[in-house]
Parts: sequence; structure tokens; C-alpha cells
Amino acid sequence: MAEEKELTGIERELVLQYLRDDNVPVTVTLEDKPKPVETEVKDEKVNVTLEKDRVPLSEVFPVAIKAQQMTVLDQGIILLKNDKRTVDKFLGKNVRVQFYFNRVGLYFITTMKECSAGLALVVPSSIKRIVDVAKKNEYSLEAELSFVSEDKSVIKLNCVPSEMYKLFVTPKWGDIDLSKQKDAKFYLEKFVDESKKGQGASIGNGVHLFPVCKYLTDDSIIDDSPVAVVGLYKPLDILYVDDKKIVLGSREEKELLQLEADYKLNLNFTLEANHNFKRRVNISCSVENEYSANGDNNARCFVCKYTDIKEEDTRFLYERFYGKKLD
Repeated sequence: MAEEKELTGIERELVLQYLRDDNVPVTVTLEDKPKPVETEVKDEKVNVTLEKDRVPLSEVFPVAIKAQQMTVLDQGIILLKNDKRTVDKFLGKNVRVQFYFNRVGLYFITTMKECSAGLALVVPSSIKRIVDVAKKNEYSLEAELSFVSEDKSVIKLNCVPSEMYKLFVTPKWGDIDLSKQKDAKFYLEKFVDESKKGQGASIGNGVHLFPVCKYLTDDSIIDDSPVAVVGLYKPLDILYVDDKKIVLGSREEKELLQLEADYKLNLNFTLEANHNFKRRVNISCSVENEYSANGDNNARCFVCKYTDIKEEDTRFLYERFYGKKLD
């Protein structure tokens, strides 16, 4: 992993001058996330967050602050002039402040404080460059989902990856287009709230919900082209894959997959550098959660957990997703 590089003293002064003189928006995000506590339920280890350490979803999402809503003093203090209600939830907490300088992403960690002029952010001595770690995609992926229909025939559904969804890399909220983030936030809060109420399966750390929300709010990729043969289905979109689950998307009006139904999943990997090297992963899976878009949008996402997978295949998928060996 590339190491984040800290700005020199001279570079820091140039950045402060840039913040003072130019219209530079920044985003503020809670830096310290609650740490889960491991417990055991029916001989299975699960992670839970203590009630006192739980953080509202509103504090997890970045808050954008326009240049007109802040003043940068010569002493390196940012005074916030925007609606206090949107940022006072960060008062007294460590926050990450991000912005761009000559198209380079920069950030610093500080504590939001209150002063006579309102809320303030003191720019620390350490400002760092944001390192965009791009994982090399060594493998191309094709997949096929199959099941036995009521008339005992085998139905096979092709699954294809999309360039708009980076597989085998941890999704980020920033992957969602800025213009769609308000609607995506509505979906995310809805799904998390449903999970807290015991509706559906546990969402775990929930990072797979970022591509789900992106898919449900993205109407720019709707494909109205007909299928080649009547009765056939368009391929399912692969939105997320790790060593425990796969998330598939569909914009078909028909109900392609059913909640809690069992399926066979074949993942076919081809090494990009040598197409003669192939890896086939055969998995049994079931749909543990289904998410649908509102209104006339037919978009649906299916979270399929692996119910039967070989140990060596789990290790292979783990290494693809996390970029390291499974302990």
C-alpha cells in the first residue's frame, strides 16, 4: 500500500494561502468510528457496537462546506459561517477535512471547536496527500447463476461485471455520483433501519450497500434494448464480490430471483496476463436480502450469501478482495 505523504512546511503555507484566497470547498467527516465488540451468539461470533458508542448515520456522511461559508484566518484557523445545525454534530470530535489543491486531494485531522465567532477548525501542522490506491485487476470475471425451475428444467442466468462498479475493492461512499448522494443516503438509512428492526438478514459492516445504493439511484445506465430471443433474460449485473457474498443487480420487470431461494453460482476467472490460466469457483448460495428502488424504477439488488464453498475457494476470493492472504 502506498504511504500517505505529508506536506512540507513550505507546501503547507502555500496550501493555507490557497484556502484563504480561492473558492475552495471542503468536506468534513467524522474520523473516529465506533469499534465493534466481539460477542458470541449460539456459538457464532458476531460484532456488535455498544449503545453508548453508536454513531448516527448523519455523522458518517461527509458534510460539504462551500468556500462562501467559511473564513480562513492567517493563523490557520477555519471559521465556519454555514448553518450550525449541519455541522454542530461534529463539535468536540475528531474530523477529517478534505479538499483539492491543484487537483491533488489533501486532508488533515483536527477537532471541531466552538469559539466566540461560532465553530472553528484549527489546521494542524500535518496536512497529507490522499493516496488513491488502485488495485491491479489481475483477473477478468464471468459468472453464471443457475437453478431448477418448477418444471424441473435448469435455468441459467449470465452475470456480467460493469465498469461502473469496481470489483474486489472496498466500496466507498464517494463512488456514488454527488448528484445522487441525497437519494442514496435515503436508501442507505432505510436499509440500515430495517436491519436494526430485524427485517432481513444482518448487513454486517454494510459496505456492500454502497454499490446497492448506487445501482438503485443510477438511472443513466438503464438498458432498454430488447433481448435477442423471446423468453430469455438480460444478464444480471455483478455489483460486489467478496469471500462471503456476491451482490447482483437487475433492471428486469420480472422477478428473476427469490428471497431465501437456493442457487448454484459459477465464477470463472481468467488471468489477464495469460488467458490460458483459468480458475473456476463453484458455489452454492441463497438470496438473504433484496433491495428495490422506489417509483417506476425497476432496479433491484440481490445479496447472495455463500452457503457451500470450498476452503481453497474462500481463500482465493479473500485474497482477491483484501489483497492479502487469509490468516
